Amino acid sequence: MRRKGKSTELRDQIAKSNARKLAYENFIKSCKTQFFDINAAAIRFDPITISAIRECHLWMEPAIYPWERIPDWKCKDDKGLDLAIWYEQKLCGLCYATPRKSTICIKIILLQGHPDRSHPLRGWIAPMALFATDAYARILGCNEIEIQDPDTNVVPYYQDLGFQFDQTNRLVIYIAD
Repeated sequence: MRRKGKSTELRDQIAKSNARKLAYENFIKSCKTQFFDINAAAIRFDPITISAIRECHLWMEPAIYPWERIPDWKCKDDKGLDLAIWYEQKLCGLCYATPRKSTICIKIILLQGHPDRSHPLRGWIAPMALFATDAYARILGCNEIEIQDPDTNVVPYYQDLGFQFDQTNRLVIYIAD
């Protein structure tokens, strides 16, 4: 078992940063293959900061998840992946995923897109979050991604993205080699 220390924290930060970069690259490739016309330079995959949390509280509809708790979670969970998806200066989505103490499964705990139906990344927030979570899971060596406590209204959407209920009724997608 490895010691926890500065090198471990730095390694975790680098892994999360690399996952965000890979997610951005995969999203751009996906846009090109689907002829999705968008200014790629305007998109950012960033960590969730206090400014992102403030911004989500300004959304037309209230933020339905406890995003203000993310800074505390990040302090307690070195391996938690926090993702703020921006288009120019507009926050379009937030995601928090963590393997907790698992080496097999990473769970998407919170995922929310901006409720404005006209934001430029509408319909892409979940796939973008999945790109990041998949990249991070691969870096960590996990082989499945689970949606924790999915809202029944969005289960069909997750299933369209490839998630299925397993024999224990978890909504998961398996990471192919």
